[in-house]
Order: sequence, then C-alpha cells, then structure tokens
Amino acid sequence: MNYDDVIKRYDARVSELAARYESVSFEDVHPGLRKLLDGLRSGPEEARSALDIGAGTGRDAAWLARHGFEVVAVEPAPEFVAAGQRIHGQESIRWVRDSLPDLKRTLRLGMSFDLVLVSGVWMHIAPEDRPRVFRKLVSLLKPGGFLSISLRKGPHHIADSIYPVSSLELEKLSIQRVW
Repeated sequence: MNYDDVIKRYDARVSELAARYESVSFEDVHPGLRKLLDGLRSGPEEARSALDIGAGTGRDAAWLARHGFEVVAVEPAPEFVAAGQRIHGQESIRWVRDSLPDLKRTLRLGMSFDLVLVSGVWMHIAPEDRPRVFRKLVSLLKPGGFLSISLRKGPHHIADSIYPVSSLELEKLSIQRVW
C-alpha cells in the first residue's frame, strides 16, 4: 500500500477517528513532552514555534497554540485538515497540506522550529526512507530545538502495511548523525 492509499483510508474514516483522537488529551498522549515543555517556560519570553507533522485533527497543535507556541500543523489528509480547522478554528494554527517522506511544502516555508512533533506517523514511513526523513526533521529544528517522535506499535486499524518501529532505530539514527 502506498502513502496515497493510506491517506485515502484515513479520510474515509474521518468522523470516527476525529472523535477518537479528540477524546484523549495532549497530556495523556505526551506526558513526558508536557513536562519538558513546562520546563522550558523559565526561559526568555520570545515566541516559541512548533511543527506538528501528521497533525490529524489538530488536538496537539491546538494544545501547543494555547500554550504560547506559533504552530504549523502538517497533515496530508484533506478531510482531516477540514475537521481540524472546524474543531480548532479558534486557535492560531497554520495548516499545511503536506506529507512525509518529502515535506516539500513544509520545507518551502523556510522556517525552523523549537519543537518538531511526529506523533503516530513513523510507522507509515518505509524503513529505507527513514534516514532521509530523519535528516529533514532535524533540519527543521532551531539550534537547541526538540524532536519528538512517538512510536505506534501493534496492529493498526487503517493501514494493512505499516512498518515495524523501534526506539533503538531512532537512537541509532540520532547517534549516526545522518543529518
């Protein structure tokens, strides 16, 4: 199954999935990240920026926007972008229709970010594309920025052909300095 087929499958189930995603809080999904971001509050009061790749309905992007981040939400599925704009339209979120592994539109923005969040997406990236994707993600960080990639393991309700993931693989990519 290719990336376009996966996007179509997500779009076809947007109502069900939006309800599921929105029923869980940012704090429950990213407890360690929440603590890290809270610790950053003691720094200078300059605007912080975040890139949420695979933003889905924008739950995480909205939380970041409410907590002082300038947010760019990247989502390839048009129905999810529409749902996110409807659900979180009051938040200051810039939506970009784009996708991994290329991120062409995102890279054209010419921006860098304090936080790059990739939540529940890595399993869709083919293993042979991951070093290149990792380099791109790191290139989008400001000096001292954070890259947060959450890993989804086990059966998947949308894509039949997700790829295995491991924290060891991400550790190796970061240690090998593939960027």
